[in-house]
Amino acid sequence: MGINRHKTRLENSVRTSIRDAALCLAARDRVIPTLETLVQETGLSAAEIEAHFPSMDDMAIEIRKIAEDLFGDLEDAMPANGALIPMLEELVVLRARYYEAAADFKHLGDAGGRFLPSVATSQAIRAARYRTRLTEMLEPHCLGKTVDVVAKVEMMTSWDTWRHLRGVQRLSADQAIDLLKSVLTAVASQVNRHVLAE
Repeated sequence: MGINRHKTRLENSVRTSIRDAALCLAARDRVIPTLETLVQETGLSAAEIEAHFPSMDDMAIEIRKIAEDLFGDLEDAMPANGALIPMLEELVVLRARYYEAAADFKHLGDAGGRFLPSVATSQAIRAARYRTRLTEMLEPHCLGKTVDVVAKVEMMTSWDTWRHLRGVQRLSADQAIDLLKSVLTAVASQVNRHVLAE
């Protein structure tokens, strides 16, 4: 029994080393880990790596589990119910915290989503889950315009928008937050005008 326990511990240690090497390559070098780069990074043979991760999709699933453990609470955070504009402003801050904390994993997911089925599926599921939570949050405020408002809010609080503001426009996190708050305040104002008109 002691030998089996030692062997399992050793296998878990090797698996963890491979996984950590993949994370290091992604974060440090901003590259998608391949079998070749993992061989170089770990010093293990391709066969040893494939014994633990038969495909890069298996590696992606493992990394996604780590990301969910690390950032799941941040990703799922939603503002408290209240007036529309303060809720939207709080939503911007919550999403910014999540995106800033999980940026390396999000970039890795962007690249992996192009060729790893599990990553693309996971991204679609998370996007649908976020859209559902937005709908539940906004429905009481929108009176029949929920679909339009959710589409605007989802777009302005998406990772794609955040990545563009931070990476392309080179805004600081505070500048990006202020910009998004002002845009969503305009969206809320349109909703309020529509509600008052009816």
